[in-house]
Amino acid sequence: MGCSQKIRRRKATAKFMYAALDLHEKSIQCVLKDDAGKIVRESKVPKDEERILEFLDGTHASVVMESGYNHQHISDVLKEKGYDVKVAHPLMVKAIAYAKVKTDKVDARTLADLLRADMIPESYVPDEKTREVRDLVRRRHHLVETRTAFKSKVQAEVAKRWVKHEGDVFTKEGRDFLRSLHIDAVDDYLDAIEFLDGKIGELDRKVKEVAQQDRYAKLLVTVPGISYYSGLLISSEIADVSRFSDHEHLCSYAGLVPGLRQSAERSHPTPSKTRSAMLNWIMVQCTRVHVRSCDSSITRFYTELAMRRGEKVAIVAAARKLMRATYIMLKEEKTFRLDG
Repeated sequence: MGCSQKIRRRKATAKFMYAALDLHEKSIQCVLKDDAGKIVRESKVPKDEERILEFLDGTHASVVMESGYNHQHISDVLKEKGYDVKVAHPLMVKAIAYAKVKTDKVDARTLADLLRADMIPESYVPDEKTREVRDLVRRRHHLVETRTAFKSKVQAEVAKRWVKHEGDVFTKEGRDFLRSLHIDAVDDYLDAIEFLDGKIGELDRKVKEVAQQDRYAKLLVTVPGISYYSGLLISSEIADVSRFSDHEHLCSYAGLVPGLRQSAERSHPTPSKTRSAMLNWIMVQCTRVHVRSCDSSITRFYTELAMRRGEKVAIVAAARKLMRATYIMLKEEKTFRLDG
């Protein structure tokens, strides 16, 4: 490149720029636009932070990318380098910018245009500490799910051989009985279950240690039905209660307020696509334990509603009540009261 070309490039990149990164598993579609919407650079690069920094070098651009499982690292890297980074909510971007032709290039250019027009629907990005706690409690959740799957495999192997056993086969006595059957598949599954038992136990100890230092979790464990694990999970999913203007927004985020799809005279409740599935799951589980373990205003509300509307409707409604109490507790930094 000649000297005059370098000078022209510096002048072009001296203007304020808008960059968009369309993230994929192995590659990143990058585009850089100027104030007028003209494409200055466009390239598909490997998933490598140095290549992205090289693409943005000398621009001081504002950068946008969609929220996803792999956006956090590059977002942190770019912020450390001084770039203004926005993380877009993918569902809301789709609602704003519909395109008949959908390619990586089109997606990246659309994001850049929305950024240029200051129309990015931003997604909440928790800080690094909150992300680490989320990873911890979600990892435990996935290990427990995996262990449950192995237990189902054991039960299937025993059932297809018509083996009978009274009581829980996963107690020490039950496992000794299963080992005595000398079924290779069962022995393999039991080995995996025992390994997972050890890992889950390690995570439980770590979860308790972290929860005892967590500002929200320490309040949440005062609720009958909420343990150190569930308290820390709820805390990490909420992250910062002040980002919800009222308890109704928090209930909506937890998926405890059904959405509505209406056509002509027909209305159908539908689950929100933007809810936190983990928060929804843990709130329902905690509510089930709560209504069985204590006599609170929530329990009485559940009992009365269950008689009229059934258990499924009642448990979600009670979980919504518990979510409301959670919001007030965290907002006012108060412990739980049985009388509500």
